[in-house]
Amino acid sequence: MQELKIANQFCDRRNFLLASSVVVVGALTSCRGLSERKSKITPTAYAPVDMRVRIGKQTTSVVIGNLLYTRKTVGDTPRTVVLKNKTEIFIHKKAKTVSGMVVLHPNKNKETFDVVAHVPIEQYLPGVLAGELYAHWHPATFAAQAVAARSYAINHHYERKNTSHYDVSDGPSSQMFLGDVTLDVAHRAVQETNGVVLRWKERVIPAYYSACCGGIAATALDAITHADEHNIPPLKGHAGVDVCVSTKGNLWSTEREARLLRRRLNACAHSMRVPLFADIKSIRSIEPSVTNQHGRPTKLMIVDRQKKTYEVSAKLFVQSANATIASLPNPKKPLWSSFLVAEKDGANLQLHGRGMGHGVGLCQYGAQELAGRGDSWEDILSWYYPQIQITT
Repeated sequence: MQELKIANQFCDRRNFLLASSVVVVGALTSCRGLSERKSKITPTAYAPVDMRVRIGKQTTSVVIGNLLYTRKTVGDTPRTVVLKNKTEIFIHKKAKTVSGMVVLHPNKNKETFDVVAHVPIEQYLPGVLAGELYAHWHPATFAAQAVAARSYAINHHYERKNTSHYDVSDGPSSQMFLGDVTLDVAHRAVQETNGVVLRWKERVIPAYYSACCGGIAATALDAITHADEHNIPPLKGHAGVDVCVSTKGNLWSTEREARLLRRRLNACAHSMRVPLFADIKSIRSIEPSVTNQHGRPTKLMIVDRQKKTYEVSAKLFVQSANATIASLPNPKKPLWSSFLVAEKDGANLQLHGRGMGHGVGLCQYGAQELAGRGDSWEDILSWYYPQIQITT
């Protein structure tokens, strides 16, 4: 395992949560304008699905236009609100403009309800791109992201349409969605790729993506779940080093009080179903112990002050290290990925890592770098999802 280098500066991120599938990212390279290369894919007219986007989770009230809805006014059955025009919705003092239809789904606890916007997917996607990428990023990056986001959304729609009242959420646990937006580059990317999805043997794949893979791809089997749909070449990652290693999003470093990190792991032993976490009494160092076929860590070795070792899942370690524990102060800075090492320095642990997010599929920093070098959005997608079929 190549030694992880120390980042000189900590990357300032917006609303990024490590355990998420998707993140909001910063900028790298200036736009070079629309690509002169004509796409090989010819978008065709099709009947788009209506995405059910949960924009409010377990809320006690929502203001839609000028009307206030509470759990009492919603009642015990879903209530539909038809929006004739673009309407501002306020949930927990945060506003989002949407159009179409909103359904208020009461929860079983009799006190809260979910707010779900029903949005045609091609109308939904610009609001995703505006949340995932900065406005001055390259059009090819936006187009690649549009296809990945469309594939992810459609996969989830068909997986959940008969089992849940929503398909996706509007935050890092699913896909960012800012509502109706006016960002031109986002709308053009959606129009250019209208109906284009990523398939493997006729099945639309859950096209995961993250901010920065740190130069080495993760596999969905290791970083997401062991579901059968993840055991396919497009979700097992590309071989070789990714171009994101040349970007400032590649390296990070942070500091944690060793005692508090150990207590956080102890507290997560039950909730994360990792009994071994409860046995850890101290932390002297952390280093990768098992890697995937590309060289990215899947397990970490924790060494205590008695030089006793504990081998744990890299994914679950980071989720626990970033978890909110009522009895402990929240970490000042999250661990951005499980691609990390740590050494004890006095009472603290110095942690150094690579990448931001789970590292599966499209690397947004890498996609921006490739687009800046002249690669088309099809080339970008083919690199990050090996053997993929790009089709309408």
